[in-house]
Amino acid sequence: MDRIQLVTIALAVGLFLFWMWTVPSPRPPGRVPAPQPATEAARPEPRRLASELPQAESASRPAASGLPLERVSDPDAERAGSPAERSWQLENDVLRVTVGSRGGRLERIELLEFKDRIGPGARPVELASTRGRGTLLSFLGGGALEGFEEAAFAELNRGAEFIELRAERDGIRVERHLSLDPSGYGARLRVSVANLGDGVIRPEFRVAMYAAERAPDAPGHFTEYSLVLSSRESVNRTLVSGLGSPGFFGKLLGRGTWEGDWYSDVEWAGVGSRYFLTAAIAENPNEARGFEGPIGKDIGVVLLGYPAFEVPGGRFVERSYRLYLGPKLESAVAAVDPRLTESIDFGWSWIRPVVAFFADLLVWIHLHIVANYGVAIILLTIVLRLLTFPLSQKSMKSMQRLGKIAPEMKELQAKFKDDREKLQAEMMSLYRRKGMNPLSAMGGGCIPMLIQMPFLISLFFALRVSMDLRHAPFVGWIQDLSAPETLFSIGPIPVRVLPLLMGASMLLQQRMSPSQGADPQQRQMMQWMSVMFIFLFYQFPSGLVLYWFTSNLLGILQQWVINRQGRAKT
Repeated sequence: MDRIQLVTIALAVGLFLFWMWTVPSPRPPGRVPAPQPATEAARPEPRRLASELPQAESASRPAASGLPLERVSDPDAERAGSPAERSWQLENDVLRVTVGSRGGRLERIELLEFKDRIGPGARPVELASTRGRGTLLSFLGGGALEGFEEAAFAELNRGAEFIELRAERDGIRVERHLSLDPSGYGARLRVSVANLGDGVIRPEFRVAMYAAERAPDAPGHFTEYSLVLSSRESVNRTLVSGLGSPGFFGKLLGRGTWEGDWYSDVEWAGVGSRYFLTAAIAENPNEARGFEGPIGKDIGVVLLGYPAFEVPGGRFVERSYRLYLGPKLESAVAAVDPRLTESIDFGWSWIRPVVAFFADLLVWIHLHIVANYGVAIILLTIVLRLLTFPLSQKSMKSMQRLGKIAPEMKELQAKFKDDREKLQAEMMSLYRRKGMNPLSAMGGGCIPMLIQMPFLISLFFALRVSMDLRHAPFVGWIQDLSAPETLFSIGPIPVRVLPLLMGASMLLQQRMSPSQGADPQQRQMMQWMSVMFIFLFYQFPSGLVLYWFTSNLLGILQQWVINRQGRAKT
């Protein structure tokens, strides 16, 4: 593999990592917005009544622009509390939830075992990011049911882990029952609507979850804060940052602001970050609809609901939602609903087993060898290097052999630049004289590198999603392996040591590579590649940069041994 191929592969890998880190996952092609016909053929509503209900059901839904959610567009809007408004706290071993009387919404969701910052003043992580709206409430549609999300609910019954609330108006009674699991991060929300009058009402149950981007320097800032929705076995993630604006490239291309989409066959929907998730799970995905979209600048909403249906006088209807309010730990989310494991971004399905292996190995090293995740990352990188040693050894040796004959190859290319057939024949003759396999010479350095890529990508994902690295210290100033490290700042510019060391190690490794010929342009291109990687990794979590830096050091050591052996043979 010549230098141009090496540069091309390095550039491709760099751009791939940059894309994977900064660009949200595209909407899967198999998911389409839910159709919005005026009516739908009648079918029975499963588990919707404690008593009998009529047979017909309408599937009409309001357009996104008609949602009552848009009444408040300021993400920091906070309605002044009236004397009649109350709030109640529910708590289990890991959760504390504050429920407000206005709409019965969840005003605060606190995770007692996770802190929002390191050091003094640390508080439990709070999942609710919109103070005026709360995080999770239910809408019941228009007509006589409109406005119940703002109604004052009164307490019916309450315990340490559950509460029952009721609001009544114009012959309609709405009850909300929220209960936390005795332990863990699961909960259940039941909403019932009773028609006490003589007419017919048409409730349309919809659970809403809001997300507003917090300031990057705020203690409660969420990394990769996104609207998430699972439909037809595919997960869609839309970053909250930038919602409500077409963005720089959108303006250049003349695109308008994205207004949101409806989806059908929704299994669950919610709001998630790299480490935490708030989600509601549909009991019947075949009938569930979901919506996600912006309702302001850097603020969005996710809906999970069902089609409207008729409830005659003297009847009532009830809907139940399973909830998850907690960290993205596979064991925790699977205990509530195994489908929620898809919310954890382990990468593509074909590398998930390898990602799980590295994630488990990292925890095992931390538990049984060294109680420091930074050192555990270094040991895990050594293990990966040992596993891929035969491939990397073959690649480096092939590049070394090519480096030795590079001057002769250049001469042949210059001599026969206008005769490709003659050039190929002379190249084959050169390979035979040097005792090199032509296939090995052409792909010996490239193929082993490509074979290693799944292992490197798997470890990348394992470190990226590992909850154990959050607030995990390493040494000195590196006190959070899940965040970029900063030794000090020069004005607004942070000085980060690990990315600079990583860039220097890349430069050293390139200078040691025998495939680097005397062409100054190509050598300069590789040096600019190292500079590009410094900028690319400058915002990466320190745990990922530590892994890459350690891998470079091991590669330098391996290259030094190979070069020394080559000189000894010469």
